[in-house]
Amino acid sequence: IMAQSNMLPVADVLSQDELRKKLYQTFKDRGILDTLKIQLRNQLIHELMQPVLSGELQTRSISVQGSSLLISASNSLVADHLQRCGYEYSLSVFFPESGLAKEKVFTMQDLLQLIKINPTSILYKSLVPYFLKTIKPKTITADP
Repeated sequence: IMAQSNMLPVADVLSQDELRKKLYQTFKDRGILDTLKIQLRNQLIHELMQPVLSGELQTRSISVQGSSLLISASNSLVADHLQRCGYEYSLSVFFPESGLAKEKVFTMQDLLQLIKINPTSILYKSLVPYFLKTIKPKTITADP
């Protein structure tokens, strides 16, 4: 009789799947899930970089001399995307990491001319107004 009193009623016992879902939701609600993801990413990056840092593996870098224009154009596209989407933090990390100065970012007009799209063409005239629009980040609202 005493052993039965210590047992939980069957209705109060969660299945393995329900417990996993409840634990996941609790971690997510408290911000623990994001912290764990960040720690896992950092550890993964550290493990992947270990051979490079210890000198076991040599990294290959892109020749900057022959392709500096290509690299600048590519970095300008990335910077433009980050700015249009409102990813200010990512942009603040990207500029110093890429070595791209804010005042040296190519405009879309510059990039279109770089890929030899004639400024008098219909394609150029249809693309420029599109790129002049700013993409607003979506705002998440809770349903009442």
